[in-house]
Order: sequence, then structure tokens, then C-alpha cells
Amino acid sequence: MPEKTNKLSDPSGRGRVDGYRVIFPMMQHPYTEAEIQAVTDVMRHAEGQTQGARLEKFEADFAAFVGAKHAFAVNNCTNALKLAAIFCRIRPGDEIIAPGYTYMASVVPFGDLGAKIVWADIHPKTWTIDPDDIERKITPNTKAILAVHLLGLPCDMRRIMAIAEKRGIKVVEDCAQAMDCRVDGRHVGTFGDFGCFSFHAAKTMTTLGEGGMIVVRDDETAKLAPGIRHNGLCAFEGERERYWVPAMSNVESFMDGQWPQNFCIGEAQCALGSEQLKSVVANNEILIDQDRRIRAALADVGELAFPEVVPGGRYVVHQYVLHYDGSAIGKRRNDLLDLVTRKYGVRCITQYYPLYRYPLFQKMGMGGHDCPVLDKWWDDSFSLPWWCGIDGESMSIMTGGLRSAAAELRAGAADGAGAASGAGA
Repeated sequence: MPEKTNKLSDPSGRGRVDGYRVIFPMMQHPYTEAEIQAVTDVMRHAEGQTQGARLEKFEADFAAFVGAKHAFAVNNCTNALKLAAIFCRIRPGDEIIAPGYTYMASVVPFGDLGAKIVWADIHPKTWTIDPDDIERKITPNTKAILAVHLLGLPCDMRRIMAIAEKRGIKVVEDCAQAMDCRVDGRHVGTFGDFGCFSFHAAKTMTTLGEGGMIVVRDDETAKLAPGIRHNGLCAFEGERERYWVPAMSNVESFMDGQWPQNFCIGEAQCALGSEQLKSVVANNEILIDQDRRIRAALADVGELAFPEVVPGGRYVVHQYVLHYDGSAIGKRRNDLLDLVTRKYGVRCITQYYPLYRYPLFQKMGMGGHDCPVLDKWWDDSFSLPWWCGIDGESMSIMTGGLRSAAAELRAGAADGAGAASGAGA
């Protein structure tokens, strides 16, 4: 029976939907009392609600957590990426190389500045951007490489940086789903020129539903970030006889030909962010343990494949994506999900449609692509419901449903083959 869609529901597949035993919750985990207290303290005691001491503390705390020199909090990761695109000095006609498999917000800020998006394929084992395909698609117009650590899976940053540095190409890391994700102990977002992070409600840590951070490697570029982030606002230089003359504050561009933006984040969100940094590693360990349990429970279901992690990488398991290969029995992902969703009540979803297939990118002239691995892989991929602290019953329903559904498809194919053989005899 087709599912009835509530026009107010989240099109990503999160939130309550009747008729299922396991669904995607809206948030990864609930707020703690300490986190709630941090927010209410700002409401009661902060002199201002933005651009204050909590912002400075959050930025310092975050920089220390990831091991970066410069970190600037913003209102969401999309605008962190927009700042990165501005700092890359993207202009119409420039090309960026980005994975075809990611959330659309990864690339829209670059397209908005006039860049042509060149779609890179995924690696068949890690499902992140393939460094070999990056190298194949570099042209004299390539201005930046966008490495997306999707699902909490680290990209092969050693290879990507070697490719980029050899050619003088900027690297932007989209770490929206990769808090505490590392390669050889080094936090993602600190390899490239810029690292962009998200604190959306669905992420491992959140700042009241929205929020982001940009990490900047270059000292001179870092000096530009506060002004461009905050409407170009700055002080007039030099001593003034009267503090109000010519006005209380100045407005500057900070970069030639570049309008300032307003990407500011509130003090309550920053206070919450500092508090959430204290628990993000522990929460990721819960997610990693859940992954181990699911892999163990489904280890003998040969049709299911899990992502591999680059050597030395820490996979923080932001979303739980699997791949089904029923080609030996003539079955596809949709056959599997028909059973898992309808018979076993697990609301699996499909995420991150290859971006070049969306009408938006086709209308923008960016539907062209050469991504054979992604095209073959995606149509048989799917996501299990995922959150931090999955209870034992939900875990059993999900793994048991997948095992049973895969077995039923095998049995059905065998019965069909037997019947055909008998008819032929």
C-alpha cells in the first residue's frame, strides 16, 4: 500500500510515520540537562544574544578539539561552504571537482558563485570521492576540489592533498557528517585549505537545530573571516576625538569585489556547542559499537555490503548505508525494501540521490557526468534508521528483517528456477 505523505513531514525521511516498527527520529540524541542549562544561562545572563563571549569560547573550544589554528562559527554548514567558496575566489567559469554522491548543500554555494561543477565518481569500496577520478578530471580551469566525508567516512586525504598540492589547487573539506572523524589521528577538516562542519539537528552534535563552523588554515585568510561573516562590520581605524564621529562602526569589503555576508550564529547556540563538544566522542563510540553489532548480525548475508574505511581512518557512522547485490538471483534493492518496509516494518530510506540526476542541476546545465561506479552502485543502496542509542528491540527488528527478507528473495528465486526447470523437463 502506498505511504500517505504528510505535507508537513520532513522529505528527508525523518520523523514519525504511522505503520512502521522502526523509523528515523528527528534528532540523533536528546539534549542533556547540562546542555539545556547552558542555553537558559544565556537567556538569563548574557548581555547580548550574538557576537559575544560564548562565540569566542565556542570557536576556541572547537579549534582545540579538531586541532586547527582558526575556527569561525556560522549559522549553518552551507554558509561555511559559501565562505570557503568566497575564499577560494570562485568566479564564473571556474571548475570545482565534487563527488556526485553527497547532499546538495555541498555544491550549491560553489554553483551560486558561478562555478561549473565537475562530478567525480565514488571509490567502489569506500563510497567516498575517488582520488583517481579527481586526477582524471582536472583541467586548467579547476579551482578547487571538494572532498566530502559523507556518512562519517573519511576520504583519502593523503592522496587528495598530494594531487592538489602538486597542481596548486585549493581543497575544501565538507565535514558536515564527520565530527570526530580522523585519518591517522588527524581530524578531517584540517588537511585542506578549509574545513566546513554542520551542527544540524540530525548531526552527532547540534546547536539548537542549525549551526556550522569553518576551519581556515591560512593566517591571512583567517583575518578576513569575521568581517565577511558579519556584514563587513568593523571599527574605524585610528584615534577619534569623538567616539560617535563619523559613526559608531565602519563597513568594509575585506576582499576586493566581494560583498560581505551575514552568517552569524547566536550566543545560546555557541554555549550549547561548547557543552556538546564534551560528549561528541562518547556518542560516536556508541554509534561505532552499533555498527559493529549490525555487521556481526548480518555477516553471513552475502548480498549485503558495508563501506570500507581508508587505512588509518576513523569511521564515525553518521548515517547507516548498505548496498544490496541480488544480481545472482535477479533481484534489486527495491525488491528487498518492499519486504523490509511492508512486512517487517523498518522504514528504510534512500539518501543522496546522485546530484546530476536532480532537476535542479540539470536545469543549471550540470546534468552531464561520467560516474559509472556511482551509477551502478546507487540504485541498489539504502539506509537503515539510525540514531545514537538504538535499543535492542529496534536493532533486532532491523537486522532480523533484513536477514529474513534476503532469505525470502533467495528462496523465491530458487523456487522459480525449480519450477522453470520442471516445466522444461
